[in-house]
Amino acid sequence: MKNLLLLFLMSVVITGCSSRKDFYATGGSRADGSIDMAYDFKPFETPIVDPAQAESIANKKCAVWGYERAEPFGGQTQNCQVRDGWGNCTAGQMIIKYQCIGNITPANQTTTSELATTPIGMLTPAQYKESRLKALMGKNLPYTEYQKQYQAIMAE
Repeated sequence: MKNLLLLFLMSVVITGCSSRKDFYATGGSRADGSIDMAYDFKPFETPIVDPAQAESIANKKCAVWGYERAEPFGGQTQNCQVRDGWGNCTAGQMIIKYQCIGNITPANQTTTSELATTPIGMLTPAQYKESRLKALMGKNLPYTEYQKQYQAIMAE
C-alpha cells in the first residue's frame, strides 16, 4: 500500500499539475503598433492558456490606439526566473507579441479640407483661447488673480 501511494505521489510530482493561466498586457508601443501579452508559470505546473483571451485583450488595447485589430506576431519569448539543475526553465513568464493592424487615424483628427479654411500660421478663435488658457495655467498666480484672468479669457 505504501509503495502504491509513493508511486502515485511521484507521478504527480514528475508530471506536474495543469493550471489555467490568464494573459495580461506587459507593454507595447502605439507608434510600433505592438502589444506584449504574457502569462506566468511556476515550477511543476503545466500551463493551460487560451490564445483567444490574449487576442481579445490585444484587440482592445489596439482599438484604444485607433487600430482596427491585433494579430499574433509569431513566436514567443520566455523570461526565466527559476532554473533546475540541468538548466531547464521551471518558472517564469511567457510573452507573446501582437501586432496592431489597420487604419490608425483617430475619428477626432481634423481632415485636410478643414485645415485648408484656416490660413497657415493662423489660429482659430478656439485654438487661440485654448493657448491663452494653457499659458495661464503655467503661471504661478494666487487663486484670486488666476480666477480673474480666467474669467477675462472666457468672456472674450
